[in-house]
Amino acid sequence: MKPEKIIESFLVVLKTSPNLFSESATEALKTLEQDIVAAENESNQVIFKILSNWCIDYPEITKALESATRGKASPKASQPQGDENILENQFPRQFPRLVEYLEKRINSENPKN
Repeated sequence: MKPEKIIESFLVVLKTSPNLFSESATEALKTLEQDIVAAENESNQVIFKILSNWCIDYPEITKALESATRGKASPKASQPQGDENILENQFPRQFPRLVEYLEKRINSENPKN
């Protein structure tokens, strides 16, 4: 599978399934963001490996990523009533550089492989 598909699927999960991210996973997104930004000049394969290594510690996120990669809807964890709209966009606002750098990877016409 192409690294770009995995990167795109991770963005889908990040943007659409915020409740899959536990408190520790949310905290770890800070480090992931730093790692992705630091790898700006690396290939998409390197970015894929960074994402894969990060996901190892978060099985629910890994399952959602696998589903999204296969084109199935991402499973959402149970959500508290009333705050769904706020939660839906929380990570893009909290981790704008992570989202920006990953989106560049899937939107570039000549991605590095």
